[in-house]
Amino acid sequence: MGNYLSGRPRGRRPYVGYAHRMTVHRLRELGVIHPGWEGRLLWGGAPCRDIRGGCTDRALTIEWIAEADGQSIAVSIPLSRSPCNYGGERTWLLCPICRRRVTTLHLSSDAHNLACRHCYNMTYFTQNTDDMNRLHAKRDKLFRRLGAKGDIDRNTQIPRRPRGMWLMTYAQIIGQIRATENALDAAFLGMVPAAILERCRAGAPS
Repeated sequence: MGNYLSGRPRGRRPYVGYAHRMTVHRLRELGVIHPGWEGRLLWGGAPCRDIRGGCTDRALTIEWIAEADGQSIAVSIPLSRSPCNYGGERTWLLCPICRRRVTTLHLSSDAHNLACRHCYNMTYFTQNTDDMNRLHAKRDKLFRRLGAKGDIDRNTQIPRRPRGMWLMTYAQIIGQIRATENALDAAFLGMVPAAILERCRAGAPS
């Protein structure tokens, strides 16, 4: 299995949240984790197309075509279940690589593999980072929800509303982006020495 950042410069661990992911919660909402299910799936922004699959009592099979090279991919995801404290049962995904029981699988950057964060050696971006790093991560994640691809910086324009997204949801995400940008500005100003700010204000045109 190639690592998550296949073809990219190394030197740091990939971050959870930057890869496209598949979660038990979302699959359950879509009615996918149900024996006998067969159909197509939409995975907004993911570098793959023609996603389809089927589910049995023991495994979920997902097939797609990687956009980068047109390769046809098929992954079988074993399912596991455990009893809940107050009745019923909880469904888990077993990582196709290590068979670890997880709730989330991540798509590799070349769209050739699905695996857990442990197999990709992923870390959480918010671990041991300062407030600005967390705010940048939050802003990037909001842009990804709107389908943004590639590098994202402060000059990146907010994407148009994705097809199928509610107007209210789109407006809420834009509001969160604006609030995050304001918080970034405030955090940056808090890092700049007061003497430098005074000189900047003094030299600013009136």
